[in-house]
Amino acid sequence: MTAQWLVLLLLVPMLVVPVVLLFGFAGCTFAPGAAGLSAPTNVTATAKSISEIEVKWDNPNSEPVTFEVNRLKEGDQTPVPLSTTSTTLLDQSLDEATTYFYKVRAIRVSDPTDFAESAQVAARTTGLAFSQTLTTDQAELEGFTLVQRIEPSRLRQSTIPGDILTPGARVQITIRGPINGQLTLDRIYISQAALSGDLYDSHTDIMSITSGVMIPPNSSVVLPLVNYDLDRTRPLLIAFDISNSPQRGSVRLAQGIPASEATAFIQQNTTEASIPDRSPSAANPGGSPYLGLTSIYLVEKIEVV
Repeated sequence: MTAQWLVLLLLVPMLVVPVVLLFGFAGCTFAPGAAGLSAPTNVTATAKSISEIEVKWDNPNSEPVTFEVNRLKEGDQTPVPLSTTSTTLLDQSLDEATTYFYKVRAIRVSDPTDFAESAQVAARTTGLAFSQTLTTDQAELEGFTLVQRIEPSRLRQSTIPGDILTPGARVQITIRGPINGQLTLDRIYISQAALSGDLYDSHTDIMSITSGVMIPPNSSVVLPLVNYDLDRTRPLLIAFDISNSPQRGSVRLAQGIPASEATAFIQQNTTEASIPDRSPSAANPGGSPYLGLTSIYLVEKIEVV
């Protein structure tokens, strides 16, 4: 009898321990704890206007989540939460020329206390340097070079300090086409006015903005950002070569602008938007000078990023 009990005492642990291990550890796989959430990835913030910033991100999670975008304005200490179920947020009603910082949280739908937060990104709303309502159409300017001169009195924003792209601020110009008719611009250049010479001659900082721009009727077009340091103490020139294709030379303008604020200069049968010393130049002393008009052509808005 003693031997039988001894055998049982030896066998029971050998049978019980494997069973516990089998059903205990194996049982954990049937009811696992929730896996940790992943933070949103590829988060970007991009200024869209003087009052809007667009925040975008990717969602690496397969289970249902909502998002909270925490916005912090420069100089503030308390972030503002903005909720969304999308992976894009257009943040509106912001202050002009101001930096905002963003972090994006992915929040578990089944347990809102569980979340994962992204790294911080920043963007700065644009500063409005110039604006003008254009009221009048003018047709048949095919083949003209048009130089719009804007005086310092109309440039309300100088270079914005802060996290801007080296070597200077970025400038973005919005131009407007005619109510009726078509417009194609072969070349568009930006510069300060030359220190000497004619009022429509460019300084050595002349820079290409873009080329081959087609503007549908009654539409505005936002030109590409350019790395250009806008100095509001100097007159600004924006030069356009208008296509000589038939019926592609209708423009939009505002008339009766004081010469102390802005002047437009036009010359037919030239392609001189990219040429600093425009005719009559040293190379073309017999050329006709540009015709000056107290108007603002094409340029609806200038923003500094």
